[in-house]
Amino acid sequence: MGILTEITEIFFPSNIYCIGCGAIIDRSRPYALCDNCIDEFRFALGRTCLKCGKPLAKNNVRAFCRDCGQGERLFDKGYCCMLYGSKEKVPLLALKYGEKPYIGRKLGQLLYDRLEPENLKVDIVVPVPLSRTRKAKRGYNQAEIIAREVAKRMRVPCVCAIVRNKNTRPMSGLSAGEREKNLQNAFTVRPHFSRMIAGSSVLLTDDIFTTGSTANACASVLREAGAARIYFASVAAGADLTIEN
Repeated sequence: MGILTEITEIFFPSNIYCIGCGAIIDRSRPYALCDNCIDEFRFALGRTCLKCGKPLAKNNVRAFCRDCGQGERLFDKGYCCMLYGSKEKVPLLALKYGEKPYIGRKLGQLLYDRLEPENLKVDIVVPVPLSRTRKAKRGYNQAEIIAREVAKRMRVPCVCAIVRNKNTRPMSGLSAGEREKNLQNAFTVRPHFSRMIAGSSVLLTDDIFTTGSTANACASVLREAGAARIYFASVAAGADLTIEN
């Protein structure tokens, strides 16, 4: 935690209101979540997709979600903490659009605790990047805040090794094909980080995982830079909409 963050915590403590519902809580509450939100959030505690880690629909008898069953994943294994539903999206949207970067540190703690039992051997953590325009407007990259908290707890470097080459359209509402086309040539690994990535085990992180188009595009450029192994982790994942006949 930086000096500025420590000072801010003294005068504006981030653990007195639940990040899920705004209720007053004890400062010792993990992840700044009240008991009601802990009970109501749908954490990834049951069956999950063997490839991306998305919680599987009850009617999906297969080992993979629909998206992983239909297309190739360029990362080795994915993990997530919870579903992205109406309740769970509250802190994620507040982080993304509500000018509340401290929520990213709480979600980073949650993501680290999800990953710790997996005993991943990771050399570096790399966040999914924002475009310069969006980062300047927002003031921060929410995925980077999450990634830095995870990296700090893993005791490895957090490296913003990937940059966006262009401003892409918002992904919400786009089909899988439109998302893939939208992200063509959208990412590049910074040349001076190529040596660090080559031969390394990389943890790629983001706040939300839906179809996986962004994760795939970022994993692709990490592969080109020589990453030996790529894990992907997100705080939340969209629902598996598999329908078995």
